[in-house]
Amino acid sequence: MRSMVWTGVVLVLGLGIAQANTLSISATTGFLADMVRNVGGSRVSVVQVVPDGSDPHSFEPRPSVVRAIAGSRVLFANGLFLEPFLEKLEAQLPAGARVVKLAEGMPNLIEVAENGPHQEAEHAHDHGAYDPHLWLDPTYGLRYVEKIRDALIALDPAGRAIYTQNAARYIQRIRQVDAEVQRCLAAIPQARRKLVSQHESLSYFNRYYRLESLGSIADFVGQERGPASLARLAQVMKREGVRVIFVEPQFSQSQARSLAEATGARIVRIYSDAFDRAVDSYLELIQANGQAICTAFK
Repeated sequence: MRSMVWTGVVLVLGLGIAQANTLSISATTGFLADMVRNVGGSRVSVVQVVPDGSDPHSFEPRPSVVRAIAGSRVLFANGLFLEPFLEKLEAQLPAGARVVKLAEGMPNLIEVAENGPHQEAEHAHDHGAYDPHLWLDPTYGLRYVEKIRDALIALDPAGRAIYTQNAARYIQRIRQVDAEVQRCLAAIPQARRKLVSQHESLSYFNRYYRLESLGSIADFVGQERGPASLARLAQVMKREGVRVIFVEPQFSQSQARSLAEATGARIVRIYSDAFDRAVDSYLELIQANGQAICTAFK
């Protein structure tokens, strides 16, 4: 696991002291930075904009972050409004720097519905109507890796063989880890796969792993329910026999605990937007989430 201590000084130093002959690259979140490191290897020096444990939906870049990305040749972002600060950050990049929004242009995006179930759509629009958490479905994670590979090759053609080899190896490992999760899930009946999530972020995760969400404590930007709405959610859980509440480490757990006490449901940790000390790579995210759902629904 990577060991990181996030202070303003360390952030700036980590961004500014790249080894000679490496490309200076920025990535908005931990999982994107991890992907870029896996593909770029020793040819890249990667700056992570949003620290582990922080929510990209509410993150505000400080001057130290702006200084840190000043030499970046490429900024990798998720897009689809996961990072509301992105436009501000783009304006601070050096002339000629590229911004690669990995989620944009992907097929079969899922709409964020205000008061109802999610709906699927073929293409993204620019009004923030779609759930941006595509990487929780590993098949989209593979597409991200391919886009990162292609962007690095375009920037550094001399590194084509390395980027291609690294990406192929990384893709194989993602597939292996996902296959392990699928084998575990195969033993769990579909009728048991009901849940409530803390954050409206698991649409792709639920679709891929064939889970049924009966609601969430907060919307996809983290705005929590009021007491009356939470009480209605508890009633739905009791009626439908929902025994699992998925929570995320970057959010307060108080409402989840209240809901668990009211319904007898179990609280289970899931990773989506942010890493922590226990999980700080994309492969570990897939593994940890897979283990969590396999254990939760047994």
